[in-house]
Amino acid sequence: MEEQAAAMIAAGAALQLRAHAAAYDFGHALDAAEGCTESAMHVRSIANEVALVMQVSCGVTQGQLALASMTQQDFPALAVALDENVVTPAQVHKLVEVGLKVNHEDPVEQAERRALFVEVMLERVRREPLPPQALRKAAERVAEELTDESIDQRHTRARRQRRATVEDLGDGMSIIRVTTDTFVAHAIRDRVRKQALAIIKARQKATADGASGAANTAAPGTGSAFGPVVDDARASAEATGEPDAPDALDERSLNEVMSDVVADMLLTSDPMGNSAAAGIQANVQLSIPITTVLADSDPASDQPGRAPALLDGMTPMPIEDAKRLAATAPAFLRVLTHPITGAVQAVDSYKPTAAMRAFLQARDIHCRFIGCRQPAVRCELDHTEDYQHGGKTAVWNLSDFCKNHHIVKHHTAWKVRQLGGGILEWTTPSGKIYISRPEPHGVIFRPSDQLFRPTDELPRLRKDPDREPGPRQSDDPSSRPGHLPMTPPF
Repeated sequence: MEEQAAAMIAAGAALQLRAHAAAYDFGHALDAAEGCTESAMHVRSIANEVALVMQVSCGVTQGQLALASMTQQDFPALAVALDENVVTPAQVHKLVEVGLKVNHEDPVEQAERRALFVEVMLERVRREPLPPQALRKAAERVAEELTDESIDQRHTRARRQRRATVEDLGDGMSIIRVTTDTFVAHAIRDRVRKQALAIIKARQKATADGASGAANTAAPGTGSAFGPVVDDARASAEATGEPDAPDALDERSLNEVMSDVVADMLLTSDPMGNSAAAGIQANVQLSIPITTVLADSDPASDQPGRAPALLDGMTPMPIEDAKRLAATAPAFLRVLTHPITGAVQAVDSYKPTAAMRAFLQARDIHCRFIGCRQPAVRCELDHTEDYQHGGKTAVWNLSDFCKNHHIVKHHTAWKVRQLGGGILEWTTPSGKIYISRPEPHGVIFRPSDQLFRPTDELPRLRKDPDREPGPRQSDDPSSRPGHLPMTPPF
């Protein structure tokens, strides 16, 4: 029933897309004939009428009409895929949004590159069902390599859109949004989370001391680790001579403390006023291809299409910002990738256990549950074959799962097994099978590419030195087309 309903929704969405595209093109043609394309009066008029039918605002409708027209003109294969229920309307929206970043000064070349972008992404969707946001992450990496405009150029233009906005949610609550550089935003969240964890840890210790008779008072002139709400309550209690009430203890959740920390930092302009947060620094994980780092500093060498620096292994960022951050990094972790496939081959570090974790984070990049994109740095390592049942603590028996999907794997009917090369086979409770492959590093990967293990080739070539080198076929799933080889040195 779900599949039939999805097919009907997709067919309806494809019909609506064509209707919206025709409506926009008709209005645009009228505007062009009357010389009012800049004001787009006819497009606005049509959008207003369509908005009444759809019962949404005119602005939203006008955007949908324009998006439909661009989809039909620049990404026709997506419209066909939508009609065939290969992609959902939300996925089409994300792919068009990202695909528009694929630019070239030659219109013919631009059309070819955008067609290649759609081809690669549709193949990705057929291999793995990705929610819209996860699909966007994967699409951005492909678009980055196909566009003729570097991310540095786009970032310079996008930075002019920095802003802070407030959206009221009702019930006396609002959301404040700050648009800023991606690495700055992630660093801010990381620092706020660490401060919140330090506050929670300190309040737990203070609570334990209070239970054993220790005094829970803050040093003169400083706030306690419980936060301003509890500090004010204690000050009031002291003024009236009342003892601390047990229910005055800070019981805020981590998210609540993080929200309050942000508010305190912005309103008091004293982010380190709480002694429990002293010395906390933010961590940002960057992946920078060595060929990009070693590129000539001459601006002329900043050619579009070279492998970008990646934040958390997924989000492209300006290489100059990445270099600036790398210049002040206290240490580096080398990640060796295959020069053709981009698959991770090795990660080195001093401590073996840290190296294994680093290798798996570099390989997995994110939670390996189908469609989940929780960064691996915030995931938990899981033994595919349980350790208590004889599973080994080795990279070929480990993968990264977020806490939620770690629980799903262990306590529901979902099953997973390793096929080699970091490839996971998931089996749903209803018996359907999905394959999760590691993200390629810095290359556009097609399932039809023939891949091989370098370590498998070397012994064979030594035995038969006159034989032409080439991919070796075997019964090993990881040696078949579409499987990423993984040969860790541990």
